[in-house]
Amino acid sequence: MENYLLDTNHCIYVINGIDKKTSRKTETEHKVIKKIKTIQSEIFISEVTLGELYFGAANSNRKEYNLKRIELFKQIIMPVTIDEDIWRLFGETKAMLRKRGKSIADMDLLIACTSRIFGFILVTNDKDFDVLPDDFLKENWAE
Repeated sequence: MENYLLDTNHCIYVINGIDKKTSRKTETEHKVIKKIKTIQSEIFISEVTLGELYFGAANSNRKEYNLKRIELFKQIIMPVTIDEDIWRLFGETKAMLRKRGKSIADMDLLIACTSRIFGFILVTNDKDFDVLPDDFLKENWAE
């Protein structure tokens, strides 16, 4: 069974849509939440994603409200720790992409490297990940 790592955009779809009535959910929120309900595997997030979520909350007009939602979310979907293997893959992949004239934001690359090292499928709606080699497995539940 394959396990999954949610990119930040998919976490936001879940956090924003989970407590809405069905009629108020966006189409994307509905698709992602519906897919999560059907998954028989484990779903995780990266510590990087957690940092991005905290930034979003700190930068919002409803900081305390959003912080509470993140705390609930991370009790349901556990963050995985970045270790030396992930940092090593990050360095190798960033160097390889630079030599090919391609780039991806460092935070996104850390998220992708986390999924690759753990053998997870990265779930993202971000086309920036398309520069990665094919051995970085990706799905988009928002489509």
